[in-house]
Amino acid sequence: MNRRAEVPCVGYIDLVFFDGLMNEAVCLGGAGFVSASEDEMAWENVPAFSGYSSFQADRKDANGDIIEEKSVSAETCEALMGQPISDLISMGRAKRKAELAGYTLEGKV
Repeated sequence: MNRRAEVPCVGYIDLVFFDGLMNEAVCLGGAGFVSASEDEMAWENVPAFSGYSSFQADRKDANGDIIEEKSVSAETCEALMGQPISDLISMGRAKRKAELAGYTLEGKV
């Protein structure tokens, strides 16, 4: 999966890690799809994990609203993103920290 595209997309898939250490959801990455058939095929190719997992795939519509979700394994995240899970988590945490640093009690800086 590639990072979110800069062109208008009909749907997206984001991979999320539920971080118990930081008590927050961390986005590990994702991809956008420009056609409905590409979006549907990509979602069907994400294997669901039947046991407990701290990882989830979120299928989103063009507005970024979650329309479906499924538990996935760490190995699935690694395979889809092409990086070790430890790197994905570290980068996701760093991005989340930077996002939160841009906010104050009054709103975004």
